[in-house]
Amino acid sequence: MKISVNWLKEYIPVTHTVDEMANKISLTGIESAPVHNGEGLDKLVVGHITSIKPHPDSDHLNITTVDVGEDEDKQIVCGAPNVANDQYVIVALHGAHLPEGKRIKRGKIRGEESDGMICGLDEIGVPVKYVPEAYHNGIYVFPEAVTPGTDALTALGLDDDMVDMDITPNRADTLGMRGAAWEIGATYDEKPSFTDAKIDESKVKENSDLTIEVENKELVPDFMVRVLKNVTVGESPLWMQRRLWNQNIQPVNNVIDAANYTMIEYGQPIQAYDLDKLENDSITVMNAHSGDKFTVDDGTNKVLNNNDLIVKSGDEILGLAGVAGGINARVTAETKNVVLESAVFDGAVVRKAAQRHDLRGDASNRFEKGVDNGAVSDALLRATQLVDENTNADEISQEIVGSYTEAKPTVIQGKISHINHLMGLELSSDEILNILDRLGFETKLDGDDLTVTVPTRRWDMSIEADVVEEVIRIYGYENLKGTLPAGMETAGGYSPKREFSNRLRNILLGQGMDEVINFALMNKQEAADFNVINTNYTKLLHPMTEDHEVLRTSLIPGLINNVAYNQARNNNDISIFEQARIFDRKDGVDRPKEVEYIAGAVSGNIAMDSWNTTAKAVDFYNVKAIVEELLSFANLDADFDYVATDKISNLHPGQTAEIIADGQAVGFIGKLHPDYQKEHSINDTFVFELNVDTLFGMEKRNVQAQTAPKYPSVSRDLAILVGKDIESGTLVKDIFANGGKYLSEVNIFDVYQGKNIKSNHKSLGYHLEFLNPEATLTDDQVEKAFDIIKDSLVQKFNVEIR
Repeated sequence: MKISVNWLKEYIPVTHTVDEMANKISLTGIESAPVHNGEGLDKLVVGHITSIKPHPDSDHLNITTVDVGEDEDKQIVCGAPNVANDQYVIVALHGAHLPEGKRIKRGKIRGEESDGMICGLDEIGVPVKYVPEAYHNGIYVFPEAVTPGTDALTALGLDDDMVDMDITPNRADTLGMRGAAWEIGATYDEKPSFTDAKIDESKVKENSDLTIEVENKELVPDFMVRVLKNVTVGESPLWMQRRLWNQNIQPVNNVIDAANYTMIEYGQPIQAYDLDKLENDSITVMNAHSGDKFTVDDGTNKVLNNNDLIVKSGDEILGLAGVAGGINARVTAETKNVVLESAVFDGAVVRKAAQRHDLRGDASNRFEKGVDNGAVSDALLRATQLVDENTNADEISQEIVGSYTEAKPTVIQGKISHINHLMGLELSSDEILNILDRLGFETKLDGDDLTVTVPTRRWDMSIEADVVEEVIRIYGYENLKGTLPAGMETAGGYSPKREFSNRLRNILLGQGMDEVINFALMNKQEAADFNVINTNYTKLLHPMTEDHEVLRTSLIPGLINNVAYNQARNNNDISIFEQARIFDRKDGVDRPKEVEYIAGAVSGNIAMDSWNTTAKAVDFYNVKAIVEELLSFANLDADFDYVATDKISNLHPGQTAEIIADGQAVGFIGKLHPDYQKEHSINDTFVFELNVDTLFGMEKRNVQAQTAPKYPSVSRDLAILVGKDIESGTLVKDIFANGGKYLSEVNIFDVYQGKNIKSNHKSLGYHLEFLNPEATLTDDQVEKAFDIIKDSLVQKFNVEIR
């Protein structure tokens, strides 16, 4: 909504620049920007054509003599088809600057001197679609005499600076100049003053010729009309036209312009009809029948359905209610009797109809956000006044009511102390009452109890919190002190859960992985691909697209999409992770539980081909090492087992393991199934996923620094032959369980399976380190522990010591 400063001055004193006003209004919560009309234009004046004659060397040019308020008239050659003697026109003098860098210079046109240019509105910056239709193909002619030499921009209102307010849906009250005046006035501690609309009561006659019927009063709570008879339709006065084109509205005639002017002034759309084009002198508001055809006043044809609300007369559709007028009863130059309509239509019905038929406009924008039902009658009276003043009607009807709903102000109860508590301020009751009074709210104070009566123009307010918001924004967010409300101080710092999550993130970043962020929404197939937790899916009621209709049950599908996107662009070496929430919804529960997970995907080479290194593709054990380091640095007091599994769909059955700790699964690690990789056009990719919430709930390990050992360690190598199905991790656990307190480290250094090895067997080699930090170990101590280890392996796993 563009707020005209000159118009605003009729309601409140304006002493600030538009830049200052826009900044001030933005600070109260409505984002605003200054608009400097006419910027960059100069030497544009009003001229009076005193003579005209045909150009001797052209059949379409004319030579005019123009009085521009100087000592001598200017000779200007003009090719406009509508140029004529005794017109008051826009003249660009020699040296004038026009839009798009155009500059006017004195010169000759086909041998005749031309000292300037007579302009159309579009040539000085008014878009063609807002120029009155009569002047589309020619120069603009002032409808009334203007003193020659007057600044043309001033005469046209194009030097009127404006504040462009970006209205939020809940503040539709500022979609009218009066509502904006209340808002801006409150910002500057100025209460606006308005002049009530009045009509010539001597012209008002009781009218029973026109009948109104509203079939669904729930969708049309207010609908009223007035009839004006024997009007003279013509051009609107200049003051009205210039305010309309500054609002991006094309002037049409003095009836339609008055309706549009009222809409801008009150925020209440007004519709005009030609009374003589109505069937049976009746108007009916009803739902359309499916298949009804309607022709918009611009000639566009629309096919309606039974959800569309229409205004009808007999069998003729006059308009799509709240959206657009039709061609059947349009007001034209021949119109003699006019019907003016002011109404309230259901916002949802209007919005859907405007979207369905691609007819969104100024009226539908206001109805869908809401209009003040307390101003419907006042706006109709104002539109009637303007039409009568511009057309000199002989007769005006009384207000004819089709439906009416009493406009009741909203009453809100609150407490001064509670308002201050919520704001973190200590404003006095007088300060709070003053702010509410500036907004036009009535207040009553009884001790600490506050009663606020909100006028109907502020239908966005209903509870005490709304009052708090009004007080604090008018008081000024910029005036708030940098402190928290009393009694609500909170020490800074991360929660233990956040610190734990950050530690996991930093570990993966330290391993050279890149963090990604993906959408929490995905398609149904992606949600099913890695639903390891077997949860119910949570689907959006109205998804924007099929690719974003289900909340994720795993982070893996998003990472797979990242890998596919990169590899499609020849970025094949990828190591990424994401830390985010998945959504776990149990049976019988509507709202899913949000569970934090961390997951990663690695593909391509982990070592590059160089002069001292050979390229190495990632494998299962590289990714397992990443996960082991992650869990190691998480300082959890638990043993993590990697148990082979083939139960996770879309993962390779021979290269997948569940991660078990304290008897519960905390995640998994594995290679994507070849079929899944082919389906997604990606190379070999390994993934892992861990439940951060479960890990955080586990006991933490106390880490203590120790000095370097003073005594040497003793090592032993152990080579065994064991069944191929026995896992190395199980053997290592047994070695530690029987190795005694001095066994400090066990590492596998050899795996062999093939020639010279028993069928269904494998050869494993382990390196064992023994260390006593308090004394030097003896061979007897080490050999004793080593023998116990070997005996246990033989008895439990039937191994052969090699």
